[in-house]
Amino acid sequence: MNEIQELQTQHYRGRAKNAVQNFLVRKLYIPKVYLDASWNGVPVDVLAVDRDGSGDVHAVNLVLWESGHTDDHGWSAFLDKAVSAAISDFTDFPVHFRYLAVVCSQANKHSWRPNKGVLDQSLAPDGVGRVGILYVNVTEEDPTVEVLLKPERFRSTKEIIDLADRFVAESTANWEVRE
Repeated sequence: MNEIQELQTQHYRGRAKNAVQNFLVRKLYIPKVYLDASWNGVPVDVLAVDRDGSGDVHAVNLVLWESGHTDDHGWSAFLDKAVSAAISDFTDFPVHFRYLAVVCSQANKHSWRPNKGVLDQSLAPDGVGRVGILYVNVTEEDPTVEVLLKPERFRSTKEIIDLADRFVAESTANWEVRE
């Protein structure tokens, strides 16, 4: 990848993170939102803690569609494989809500829909929780976020609560309500 392509990819990722941040700010009740967070030692593209840092924890990782996949079949197959791998990385991830944000960085691409295998894999083994899938189009003047698969809350644990309390106390939010 040359320097111009790397800069362009960085811009797409940054715009996607901002779009996801705005989506979470509208969706949640007084969230604290963190970009490029390290949650329990694992990098997360966007992390939000609802209710001014004392509520549910939401983690979003980006899956960037790369421009080398030009035909619709290749594009869909690439995303199915990439999203499937990203869901596997989210197994046992200690947060209440998990999302993947598929980022489209090429104009005039239609919205991708996950295949049945991805839909089945998105569910927690015990059925309590589902990884949500967002579709982020960064080719427009104002990036848009569409919910392709609504997330469902995973079981809470003492570990999640302790991590959230420690993280909020030690980290500076990228977005929060200040009085």
